[in-house]
Amino acid sequence: MISSFSTANLNIYAVVQYLGSITEERIANVTYGNHERHKMDVYLPENRSTDETGVIVLIHGGGFVAGDKTELEPVALKLMAKGFAVVNINYRLVDLAGVLDDPPVHQASPINIHHQLDDIAAAVELAWSKRTEWAVGDTWYIVGHSAGATLAMLHAYGEDNADGRIKATANLAGVTTFAFNDESEVDLLDPRLKELFYRIVGAEATNENKLAYMAASPYWVANNSGGVPTISVRPEDNTIGPIPDLSESQYNSLTTLLNSKGSASVHVEIAGAGHGFGEPGKWDEVVAETTAFFRAQ
Repeated sequence: MISSFSTANLNIYAVVQYLGSITEERIANVTYGNHERHKMDVYLPENRSTDETGVIVLIHGGGFVAGDKTELEPVALKLMAKGFAVVNINYRLVDLAGVLDDPPVHQASPINIHHQLDDIAAAVELAWSKRTEWAVGDTWYIVGHSAGATLAMLHAYGEDNADGRIKATANLAGVTTFAFNDESEVDLLDPRLKELFYRIVGAEATNENKLAYMAASPYWVANNSGGVPTISVRPEDNTIGPIPDLSESQYNSLTTLLNSKGSASVHVEIAGAGHGFGEPGKWDEVVAETTAFFRAQ
């Protein structure tokens, strides 16, 4: 394994790299923190180089309360086949206990979206420190599906990316805003959904806490920071249970905002796809659109 090479062997390794004979490598469950979910899988393509090989950080979905990196392993392999190195991460989850009760149990979660963003920042930092060892380059991107897409955008647009390490992001069927104009709008939601939002954001959905919900919304974070180039990939049917599908208008608004701030962005739709892109061939379309966009940056 590359990670077992000593510093003295790096010159030999560089020669092997130059000769184009670096083999594909996969490293499972690299630890980036103290929690059991602080793990990431690394996929390194063959013939990679520190000059040319871009890196994609990949974040699974699951409504912020569930999911695992293994669910996106087929996607990681498709991205690696396109010549990218991939860092596929797990992160801590929001506590769902009692949310589905009728009425739901009202209690704070020890983990909210801000803790999850801390996890992503820690994973990116560790992976970045390994780029010489892994023989990958300095051009990095971040991709997420569903809740993972929201986290990916928040990381890319926020202070954790103030150094511009992440050059572009892909929003695959994610939520771009939790913000509301008045708390009366939230009161109309299913109480279980309202409770879930409370646990995700870490604040009651009241007028006094509007800014907390804006701070958890990629659209509003990008409005303040300018964002980075973003491809929003929307499945034709992006419904998730009882949640109204507002993604088409949300993605149009986000794309317009980013372009107005100089972050060249696009919004594409995958015909015949559901929220999970599980229909035959749909993930291939998603990967093709995403990697073409990244290479254009």
